[in-house]
Amino acid sequence: MKTTKFLTALFSLFFTFTASANFAEPQQNIKVATPQKVEPVVSLQGQNQPPLHLSETDLKNNPTLTQQLLTQAIYAREPQLIEKLLAIYKTFPENDRLLVQFAEAKHAALSGELSQAIRVYREMLAERADLNPVRIELAIALFQDKQNTAATEQFQKALSDPATPAPVQQLINAYLEALQERDSWQISASAYYVRDTNVNNTGDSRNIEQTGYVKNDDMMPQTAHGIAYNFSLGKDFNLGNSYYLAFENELFGKSYWDNHDYDDIYNRTSLGLRYKTAQSTLSLMPFYEKRWYGGESYQWANGARLELNHWLNPNWQLSTAAEHSKQRYFDNQAQNGNTKLVSATLVWARTPRQFFYLGGDFNRETTQVKQYGSDTKSLRLGWGQEWGKGISSRLGFGFSQRHYKDEAVLGGLIALGKVRKDRIFNVNLTLWKRDWHVFGITPKLQFSYRKQKSNIPTLYSYDRQNLNLIFEKSF
Repeated sequence: MKTTKFLTALFSLFFTFTASANFAEPQQNIKVATPQKVEPVVSLQGQNQPPLHLSETDLKNNPTLTQQLLTQAIYAREPQLIEKLLAIYKTFPENDRLLVQFAEAKHAALSGELSQAIRVYREMLAERADLNPVRIELAIALFQDKQNTAATEQFQKALSDPATPAPVQQLINAYLEALQERDSWQISASAYYVRDTNVNNTGDSRNIEQTGYVKNDDMMPQTAHGIAYNFSLGKDFNLGNSYYLAFENELFGKSYWDNHDYDDIYNRTSLGLRYKTAQSTLSLMPFYEKRWYGGESYQWANGARLELNHWLNPNWQLSTAAEHSKQRYFDNQAQNGNTKLVSATLVWARTPRQFFYLGGDFNRETTQVKQYGSDTKSLRLGWGQEWGKGISSRLGFGFSQRHYKDEAVLGGLIALGKVRKDRIFNVNLTLWKRDWHVFGITPKLQFSYRKQKSNIPTLYSYDRQNLNLIFEKSF
């Protein structure tokens, strides 16, 4: 019952005090009283009534009044008064632990101790993810601490709560607009151990279809152990109003210490223009990318990507993209050509603790030799959830069909008698605990499964599953 009453008061006072730039006054003005003969802790001023001075003894004899005054002091943003009332309130044997945590976090935030405030807010949300006012306070603290990506995520989650009143939505949108205008570097990195029992993605049969040819050992599934990693950074430089010069760089790689022939590194650098509002981001990003395989230059490409991310309302977001690139291969000019991609993803943020997405992609690769060209159609869907006790999960499914353009010929010599067609299934599950951080690094447990079924199964059908512990950090 106490927690329920506290939550009710929390919502009521949060929406009263936080929804405007000039915080509304409570019905009774609270202030630190000047010393008297019996030194009061607070003085209450009613309309057309003399002030009422309350001493520490008065408050200790009235727990209900002390709790009400502490709750009002939190949203009156009076750190000295919060500190005094909290010290008294904590002496009560039946105090509300959530209110104590919230008061401690608010006092820390008002005192400039943002790291402590963020830690306490996260602990509260790990226990009760439905505390939307706490989530908003966390987002504000993250905003003040210049943790832009994390602040944006928390504001968007809070905005998706249907119980959020219009004035508070306006406040959140104001913060989101301010975040859009910031131009600090956005950096993220992750790494994890990889054990791959089929690093060359091939079928496990020795025979090559019905051709009479047999695979040598190098064409059989290869095992490799190593490290997978990615690193990304970007920055938006404001050109005036809502226009930005945008820079991004994405690096992905796998390095195998016992099979360097399959080391794989990919890097894309983009520089373009971006237009941003609180609800939409439109980007035109020319790019250059290069891939190294087995320690040698393998392929490069340049092109441009057009993206639009738009929040249809606080709960629905539509992301679309179109991309065109020219591809060139260093050792196999037969694969030179171009690619065209269109993509769309619809996200439903049902509550601050839950979201779903549905997406589709179409990719066309045109090559000099038709057998290497293909059309790929993909469908993606997923579910994200914040559970009790601080646990979060992400579950994603993917299905793709890839149809090639001409009859397959292996190595330019062995005719396989078919036009290659593949069906690809993907499942990814990621679990982590929201309040587990070591030097800002979040450990995440990820299970992934991929199955490819081809009409040329001895060469191209395989399945692979991995369980990885990922270490991830955003700056």
